[in-house]
Parts: sequence; structure tokens; C-alpha cells
Amino acid sequence: MKRQKIRNLLLLISFLLFPITQFYFSPYIIIAGAFEGVITGSFILFSLMFLGSIFVGRIFCGWVAPCGSLQEMCCSVNGNCAKGGKLNLIKYFIWIPWLLIIAGAVVQYGGYRTINPLFYIENGISISHPWAYIIYYGVIILFVTIPLIFGKRAACHYICWMSPFMIMGIKLRKFLHLPGLHIVCDKTKCKSCNLCSKACPMSLNVKEMVLTGAFDHEECILCGKCIDVCKSKTLKFKFGKFKK
Repeated sequence: MKRQKIRNLLLLISFLLFPITQFYFSPYIIIAGAFEGVITGSFILFSLMFLGSIFVGRIFCGWVAPCGSLQEMCCSVNGNCAKGGKLNLIKYFIWIPWLLIIAGAVVQYGGYRTINPLFYIENGISISHPWAYIIYYGVIILFVTIPLIFGKRAACHYICWMSPFMIMGIKLRKFLHLPGLHIVCDKTKCKSCNLCSKACPMSLNVKEMVLTGAFDHEECILCGKCIDVCKSKTLKFKFGKFKK
């Protein structure tokens, strides 16, 4: 479980730094920047998420996402599985109109002309004025309330505007048959104990994924919890091309 201790420590540090980093994840600042022709910090970060996910999937979500740690703390209150399936599409009804607004602003105002990672972020710190606490606690309440009501990491499933970038990166990796970090399994070792599914913070049916060999779920955040609880050593990380 040493790996999970390290992961939890990284998540905790990321959450403690959230008052500094929050606006670098802001969906609003990237829109404001598009209207002024500025490539913002959030533009850069989301681009890096997309490019990084081609090779390391959604490891950002599992290891350093500030609100990911917050949601996992909520599991002690409501550890029920969050319903996935079609409900996972909700985030795309947020993401696609948001992208269209950004694209429209870029076209209307003549494209990007400058790069300013600190656009709307005074001294590089997100919470630098009292009014910023309203936004900060608004986000905190949102990412606490949804998992408390709907279960494990429900906000990641339903409303996260960052995860689609990484999901698109994973899809591109598959399309181009590029190597990347993923989990592989040896289903002959599986004892069907279901510990992996119970441990999954994304409420995935890991046991079924093992038995069917379909271990390429786009909601997997590569946290490694399923690997660490598996007593029969059925699962492991691998960097390479995904084989069905």
C-alpha cells in the first residue's frame, strides 16, 4: 500500500495548494482570454492535460487533481458507487458549448495574439482578494455536494470540464495505436473476490473488466487501488500499446 500512501500525500498537497492554483483550472479565465486574444494559464494547462493523456491517460485525475482528493474524503460519508453509463455524458453537455464559446470568441476577435499564464491571476495566486473566496468555496461546495449525494467521485463523472480533454487524448492514442500507460490483467489468476471493484474510486466494475479483458475504460484514473488490493496479483501497470 506504499503506492497509495504516496498518492494520497500528493492529492493532499495538491488540495492544500488549491487556493494558489485554482484559477489555472478555471473554465472562465480561458473564455475571458479568448475574447482578448490571450493564451491563459488554463489554456496551457488544459493543452498539457490533453497531450499528456495520450501517453499517461488520466493519471492527473488519480494522483494530483485537487478536487479529486476532496471527493475521495467524501467516500467516508457516502461510499456508494456513482452511476455511470449515460450519466457520464452530462459533462459533455458542459464541455462542448464551452469549447464553442471559446472558438467563437477566437474567431470573432482575430485569434490569439499573446501568451500570459498569469492573465487575471494577480501575483500568480488565485485567492489574492476577498471576493475570490466566493469562487473558491463555491467550487469546494460543488465538488463536495455532488459526491455526497451521488457517490464516489460523482463530480468527476458528471461535471468535470477537464476530464474530456484527457478522454480525447486517450481516444487519439487508441486511434493512432500509440503506446501509453494503462492497466493490464491476467484473468487466469482472478479469484473473483471483487475487492478491485469495491476499491475503485470511480465505481468501475473492475472484476468484469478483468474477466472480459476490456481494460481500457476511459473513466479509469490509473490510481492503482485495484492493483494494490488484488491478492492474486492479477493486475499491473504497463506502458505500451493496448492489446485487446
